Amino acid sequence: MADPDPSTPPARDPELGFPPPGEVLHRLRTQRGMSLRQVAAECGLSVSFLAGLERGETDIALERLGRLAKVFDHDVGSFLGFSRGRATPSLFPREKQETLNRAPGVVYRVLRSPELGYQVVTGDFAPHSGLTEDLQHEGSDLIMATRGTLVARYNGRDHELRAGDCIQWSAGHPHTFRNDTDEPAQMVAVLFSSLY
Repeated sequence: MADPDPSTPPARDPELGFPPPGEVLHRLRTQRGMSLRQVAAECGLSVSFLAGLERGETDIALERLGRLAKVFDHDVGSFLGFSRGRATPSLFPREKQETLNRAPGVVYRVLRSPELGYQVVTGDFAPHSGLTEDLQHEGSDLIMATRGTLVARYNGRDHELRAGDCIQWSAGHPHTFRNDTDEPAQMVAVLFSSLY
């Protein structure tokens, strides 16, 4: 039996119960478009140490892990995926949310939080407005009418949603929304996949 190659990092024990910190670092850093040099400057660790961590060649002490997690607005638990929460709340001001004019009289606002794995979309529908095409995408959607009355058309069938009504579906089937009334309507949708 051959000796293991010393340049190959040892296989990680999956029974440890948490993801490799270097993989988490790489994913979060890539999502935010940060270089190792930028991360190093913010947490006070060296670029070579962080590069070795990403490659799985080195381990990280808890105090250093806390400093690294803070760069991404996490605490150690949320950085490693033990909780969905962060050490500090995330604020998403309305004016910083992306605005999409989806159709005449239909405005969407998109809240992205990549580390959570879902998107929240608010849709404002002027009287007698609606989407002009069917939507189909991966994942599932949870939609709540928050004002007025909306018609949610799913797979060829209409479902009327009054304020407070909620509907959930597999987003792979054709679906669309319209407001047939003389009053404005609004919905909030949670998309369990990235669409916008």
